[in-house]
Formats: sequence, structure tokens, C-alpha cells
Amino acid sequence: MHRAFTQGCRRKALVRATGLLIGTWGLTYTVINRPVNLDAAPPSRRDESHNDKHSFTKPTLLTQSLVASQKPVSSFESSRKPIVDDKLHEFEQIHKAPPGAGISEYHVAETTSNKPSEDDHAEAILPVPSGYWSLFGVYDGHAGWETSAWLRENLIVAVVSSLVDVYDRFHREALDEGVTMTTPGPKDIETTFKDTFKDVDHHLIHERLQQVLLDTSRQKAVNTLAPGWAGSCALLSFYDSHSKILHTAITGDSRAILGRRVKDEDGKTSYSVHVLSTEQDGKNISERERLAAEHPGETVVKHDRVLGIAVSRAFGDGRWKWNVEEQKMLKEKYLGRSVLPGVKTPPYLTAEPEVTSIEIQPGDFLIMGTDGLWECLTSEDAVGLVGWWKDHSLKTSVAQPDELPVQPKGNHSNDGPRYGQWNAKKEFIKIDDNAATHLIRNALGGSNTDLAAALFSLRAWSRTFRDDITAVVVFFDDEKNAA
Repeated sequence: MHRAFTQGCRRKALVRATGLLIGTWGLTYTVINRPVNLDAAPPSRRDESHNDKHSFTKPTLLTQSLVASQKPVSSFESSRKPIVDDKLHEFEQIHKAPPGAGISEYHVAETTSNKPSEDDHAEAILPVPSGYWSLFGVYDGHAGWETSAWLRENLIVAVVSSLVDVYDRFHREALDEGVTMTTPGPKDIETTFKDTFKDVDHHLIHERLQQVLLDTSRQKAVNTLAPGWAGSCALLSFYDSHSKILHTAITGDSRAILGRRVKDEDGKTSYSVHVLSTEQDGKNISERERLAAEHPGETVVKHDRVLGIAVSRAFGDGRWKWNVEEQKMLKEKYLGRSVLPGVKTPPYLTAEPEVTSIEIQPGDFLIMGTDGLWECLTSEDAVGLVGWWKDHSLKTSVAQPDELPVQPKGNHSNDGPRYGQWNAKKEFIKIDDNAATHLIRNALGGSNTDLAAALFSLRAWSRTFRDDITAVVVFFDDEKNAA
């Protein structure tokens, strides 16, 4: 049975959660939005009377296009270079965490390929009686930006409300038994994440559909179902400073990894890689087997795609979840889309996440990224890059992948989907004050500034060569701060 998640309930959940939390501590909830800039140019006009059919002249009187300011021809002159640094720094942020949170600071950066970007993110730091809860969410949208934007506003709120229930239950049980307050175990947190993610998606897909059926307005239907037609992956990490456990939930193909300080054979500082999530897509054998078992006799996965979509788990994506009759009705009455070929027994996608838990040690750092980052960098690349950024003070420096302080060595392939597509070699550079920007810069060309400028110059086919990228880097307290 799914809990209703209406807008009214969302507000009540936040009030309720903050009431239980703020009674003693207060609430910090940070949501980041951003403007979208469009570029481009007015068409030229041919002088049909000119003898040379290949010549163009400017008419005596030219009617100015009202959208000319959005489309300047000068934007694609060969001598015009995009200011790569401006693109990389446009949406970057560095936030200091409050003392006692177990986190020193976290860095965020984004670059856009779609206009507007389909990526989004949100962060929350909540003081609680035992310390702090810190939550970090990264949302990679597809087929539109609406679902990821909706998750930015709602998913952390829903999860916090559910966590309050679980922690409150454990606290009451501890009081009844006369013992020191205990915290829920990893299995309890896993169940909480799974139930909440499914409840939120049930609202997006089914409760909103029922709202539409109560009204004949097509305009209202289009807006109400917008986050249900589009889709989004979700990667959410929750850190409890009291238990020092980091829990990570993944729905879709984003990725979270942990870097941990170790000593290499020469006694030098290096970093080991701990992968906290596994991409859920048509290439994942476990996901293929799950779908085959749920839909016997159907060819659900073909060419590594689930009835045409890359991911096997996501929020929204109603075309893979509404039944055939519902989709036909939406097409007939509410400007819906046609039923996808091969759709017989939906739902094919689920928002249920997989959840991992790991105990944090002093000096650890967390990297969260949408799939656009991992199309360019391996997990070893990313941990090595952040380790290099963290431990070296030299402002300008260049490094080869195998020179990064990461273990194991040797997994820095140059023939990944993007660097292979660009026919380029990885060579990394360190010039940024923001660790997340540092990752994205090196994902998009690194020291090869001409490649980076070319990638940012692409327009209509930009998405063919690079995706939207969002990166979040969380630095946990080192020994000194932890003490």
C-alpha cells in the first residue's frame, strides 16, 4: 500500500519533519536552481536580382528579427572561442558544514549540454539530538528536465520524513527498555529508502494520473503529468554523524564512489576506491535477468536498452509504467504520446533503489556524479584526481592517468566512450579551487584546452559528444577535525 504524496502532504511532511527536528535544533535545507542562457542568429537574405547567384547583399531596409539577440551570427565565427573557465565555474559552489556534522565541506559543479540542463541536485544538513544528518542528492533527468527538478524539491523532504519515523521508533523502544538511544541498522535504512522511493514514484505516476482524470482540462493534464512523462535517475547519500555510517541509494545509472587514504608500497599517500553503487541499465546482467523473470516470453532488453531506454530503474517514465489502456486514453484525451512498440505488461521500470552502507573513516571523501561524468572518467580516475587535488598545493600542474595517487593502478582506459569518441588521450590538469569543477574539467579534455573549447562550442549536436554533468564531492573530517 502506497502513501499519498500530494503537494499538501509534501508540505505537511516537511512541517512535521522540521517540527520533530527543529524542536531542538533547526533545519538547513539548500536547493540550488540556475538560469539557462540561450545563444544564436538572424538569417541572412539573398538578393535575388544579383547576377552572381553565389553573392549576398544587405537590403536597404532590413526588418530585424525579434529573436536576433538570442542568435548572433558572431557566436560561430571561427575566431570566437568560448571562455571555458566561465562555463566550468558558472554553477560551482563550495559549502562549509557546521562543526559536529562529521563533514568539513562539500563542493558542487555542473555543466550543461541540454538547454535547459536535465541534471539537478539538492543538499540538506539537519541538526539532530545525536549530531547531524547530511543528505546529498544528484538527479539525472532524461526526456525532459521536469522529473529531476521535481525530485530536487521533493525527494529529500520525503526521505527525511521517513527517517524521522524510523529514528523516532528506535528512540521510543530504547526508552521503554531503559537503554541508551540506539540508531537504526543498515537494513532498516535500506527498507526506509526503498519504501520512500517507491511511494514518491507512485505519486508521480499513479496519483497524478488520478488527478488528471477528475478534470477534462488538457492544459492542466499536461502540467500535472509533466514529471510523469519525463524521467530521472536518483542518487541519494545519507550520512549520520552519530553512527558514522554513510548510506547510498541508487535508482538508475549515476554513480557514487568513496576515496580512502592508504599508504602505497613506497610509503607514499595514495587512495583506494570503494564503489558504492552499480549502474542499473540494459547492460547490467542482474537487471536483464530481473526483467526477464518479471516479463516471461517478452523481449524486453534489446541492444542493451529496455524497450528503447538506457536505464532499467528510474522515477517518472510513465510510458514504461502506465498500462496500455491508460496510455491510449492519455493519447486520445490529453495530448499523450503513442504506446511504445513492445509494451505489453508494464511496469518495466521501477524506482526501487539498491542501497549500500559503509562506515566512514577520517579523511574519506565521497564523489557523486551523473552518468555524463562516468562516460569520461573511470572510478580510479575520479578518486585519483580528487586525491591529487586534496594533497598537493601546487597551483598549476599536469599529470598522466597512471601518475595519480590511486590504487589499484592501471585502470585508466583511454578508449572509454567519450575520450575514444573524441579520439583524444587523457592528460589531467589541476588549476581549480573547487574539487567538483576539477573533476569536470578533466572529464572534458583536461590539459587539452583546444578539445575543451571545441566541446563547449558545439550547439545543436552537443549532446552527441557530451552529456550534462553534475558532480558533488563531500570531504569528511580528518583526524584533527574528527577529534
